[in-house]
Amino acid sequence: MTNKIFTRKDLLSIQKNTSEFLMMDEVELLKENKVKGKKFFGEDFWIFKHHWPGDPNVPAVFQTEAMSQISSILILGSPENNNKSLLVVNSNNLKFKKKILPNDTLIVFSELLSFKRSLAKFSAKGFVNDEYCCSGDFLMVLQEDLI
Repeated sequence: MTNKIFTRKDLLSIQKNTSEFLMMDEVELLKENKVKGKKFFGEDFWIFKHHWPGDPNVPAVFQTEAMSQISSILILGSPENNNKSLLVVNSNNLKFKKKILPNDTLIVFSELLSFKRSLAKFSAKGFVNDEYCCSGDFLMVLQEDLI
């Protein structure tokens, strides 16, 4: 399953988020355990009119969400995990070093460190214009769809 590219349309069918809360525009599977994802934060991104008017930037919680959503594709992108959810149960070592501004593109690299008994551990780092801006480690649990 390496070198597969998930488009925004693919991601919307995999993730259970609305278009407005999808924090990834494209994800590329680099290896079985590594992905690269992109999120473009255009100047019309809805949060900019609410988060620090006059000094708009992407809140840390949205950066965290982007890292966790992009990471999740390593598990949810597999056909055997269709109709399942991957929920964050723990996040550690969150760091935010640079503001993400309107018209910036966040590039996230994530690695699946382990996946045992429905628990997945990830480590992710985000960059804007090749400058490190955020990182975090995530523990997520895979759940069956409860419909």
